Amino acid sequence: MKAKLHRPSLSTVIALIALFVSLGGTAIAFGLGRDSVHSENIAPGAVRASALGKLNLRVGKIHDFDTTAGDGVFNVASGHAQCKRGERLISGGLRLRKVGGVFPGQHVSMVDSGPVPKLRQWFVTLNSDLGGAARQDFVVFAYCLAR
Repeated sequence: MKAKLHRPSLSTVIALIALFVSLGGTAIAFGLGRDSVHSENIAPGAVRASALGKLNLRVGKIHDFDTTAGDGVFNVASGHAQCKRGERLISGGLRLRKVGGVFPGQHVSMVDSGPVPKLRQWFVTLNSDLGGAARQDFVVFAYCLAR
């Protein structure tokens, strides 16, 4: 048996038209708002680094909870670098503090790294078999843009 399709009522048609008009208006307002800037609105070379503000480098310590170096048991090492008030977190990462700081047979691996926007921090988490040496060998950093 075939199902018979009913013609929608006038109130349903008007409600659907109102829905699509309201969604379309929101989309237009979102994309073409007063404070919206798109890439096609900016001429090549019009925005320079000096117009953005000063970029500051913030560093933080790594806390390495490994007790014995090279024993094959990896423990967590972690740390964060935080931007000051009025600065915006742009990026971050992990750096080796000095050349030759890590010795053959000892291992460290990155587990996670990323921003914590609410705290203006960049965090890193490592697996360390360095016997606590990650504290001296590595530093976490954050690039912060002064407003």
